Amino acid sequence: MQIIDPGTIGILALQIFAIMDPLAAVPTLLDVISLLPETEGRKLVDKAALAIFILLTIFTIAGGYILMLFGISISSFKMAAGAILMATAIDTLITGHKPEKIEVGTYIIVPIATPLIVGPGTMTLLITSARVYGILNTLTAAYIAFAFTYIVLRTARGLARVVGETFIHGLGRFMSIIIASFAIEMMTSGISEYIESLKTAK
Repeated sequence: MQIIDPGTIGILALQIFAIMDPLAAVPTLLDVISLLPETEGRKLVDKAALAIFILLTIFTIAGGYILMLFGISISSFKMAAGAILMATAIDTLITGHKPEKIEVGTYIIVPIATPLIVGPGTMTLLITSARVYGILNTLTAAYIAFAFTYIVLRTARGLARVVGETFIHGLGRFMSIIIASFAIEMMTSGISEYIESLKTAK
């Protein structure tokens, strides 16, 4: 039976929210919904949110089995995940937004839900966390992060009016520093575990 750790869940929820970084997706989202009636915009956001919820659930529950299927060790996956997170952080820091772009009118689920929010960084973090902290802790944290992400997406128009897109881009760059910190911690942890496994194997 898995032990629920509120402290782990809280920290992990913050990490997942940071790597999903919905604020960085707000300008792209506004490109899609700004020309639509508010009710239509909300419907599209709800569709994207449902897709995000499903993706978070799938990768948290099934991610560990995928690693087992391919015979990938958790230490190796941590190093790879850290590298992906670092690449995401550097790109966001340089550009101020996530790398994928979208044309107005493109279906909202594919670019907004994935890969803008649930991208490679989010997927790797979920899979790694599920193996390290357990599925229940990770899933709970993912749903908490999802709740705050949904709030950001639903209030995107209001946020842009109140703080402006410049502030949102700046906050996205700040979040990239947080993501880079997670990446370094994940890589060093993976390297340490790999070295320990080599010592044990001797």
